[in-house]
Amino acid sequence: MGHRDAEDTCKASGGTLVTIKNAIDNQAVYNFANQGGVDAIWIGISCFGNTSSSCFWDDASGSAVAYNNFPAGSIVAPCTAMQISNFQSLQGKWITRDCYDYPGMSMLSPMPFVCEVPPTEKPWSMAGCVNNYNRNCYVKSKDLMGTGNAVGTGTNADQTCKLVGRNLPSIHSKMEVDYIRNLYNGTNTTHVYIGGQAGTGDRFNWLDGTAWDFNYMDPLNFQKGNCLVMDVQGDGLWSQVDCSQKFEYLCKSLIITDPTPAPLTTKNPGNPKIDSAKELKLPENLLDASNCNSTLLLAPGSISSFGYPSAPSSYCTWQVRALGPYRLGIYFDFWATYGSLNISDQYGNNIGSFSGTYNRTPFPRYTPFNIATVTFEPRPKTGSGEDRGFHAVVLMI
Repeated sequence: MGHRDAEDTCKASGGTLVTIKNAIDNQAVYNFANQGGVDAIWIGISCFGNTSSSCFWDDASGSAVAYNNFPAGSIVAPCTAMQISNFQSLQGKWITRDCYDYPGMSMLSPMPFVCEVPPTEKPWSMAGCVNNYNRNCYVKSKDLMGTGNAVGTGTNADQTCKLVGRNLPSIHSKMEVDYIRNLYNGTNTTHVYIGGQAGTGDRFNWLDGTAWDFNYMDPLNFQKGNCLVMDVQGDGLWSQVDCSQKFEYLCKSLIITDPTPAPLTTKNPGNPKIDSAKELKLPENLLDASNCNSTLLLAPGSISSFGYPSAPSSYCTWQVRALGPYRLGIYFDFWATYGSLNISDQYGNNIGSFSGTYNRTPFPRYTPFNIATVTFEPRPKTGSGEDRGFHAVVLMI
């Protein structure tokens, strides 16, 4: 199977290609694959340069600086395979190679692969858990017994989940987004309530009290509301809605493996350090942070014309990357410029050209792979409007 197909298969289960963080795991993965009699397997690391610090794990845990098994001087391509049989001196070593993701090319390098998903737990309750992921249990509203309709307002959804000992879900990674999306694959459900609720100002927090450590807000959804829904048929982005609207919803709870209650702890309600872990302000896009001429911009992030929101004054190029399992979504949330912008994929194919229109309605552009180059060139003013440049948010899709 080609690299992209392998990544998509793992992603469909809420996981990634296998990640290897130490020599013990490396030996274990090698032994597992060797039992299958294969020559090599794809593993979950992508390289965007020629050093281990430019190689990043699919699970967003960081780079391969702490541990890697690349032969010296061998990092020359974006995708990585572990050598299993043949070439005894290379057995268990990591070899970078072309991803062969371009249409028709995947058959040139079919390769087995190993997926890795977060751990599950055996529930203490005899009732078990059908949707068991990363030590949590997920139940769709229509599967809740004796709770009435599958749809509800944001307030009703929150109350119903609490009645059955659960919460509307907090979401802490792109992998969890993918897992939830796949729960609704093949259904007519388009959006579900999740457990984000507006606090003061532009703040959002998770109703279950966990930290707001991952943000997947739709950059092109400008409506305001106190509740959040997730688009489960699209890319999984979150949108603010009025809590009086009715949607299906999802309930989430930590799986209890030991019925012995944990010791009670108390929390000082006036401690701002504790409160700040529950309620964090959404990341702001700094208006002067263009990232112009970045050698590596790893999503999520943002790009803008140099000097934005003032008139652009410099040619800019951006080398934009996403982790291995994902494509890039480039969301242009502001465009008022006479300049010319081009986007090309990792093979140099132009996948977007924008020029000649001064004022554009916010729009997205999606890349076929996880590597793209964006260039912007200021052009002379040809109309009455003030050139204020552009701004875009870059996400993993």
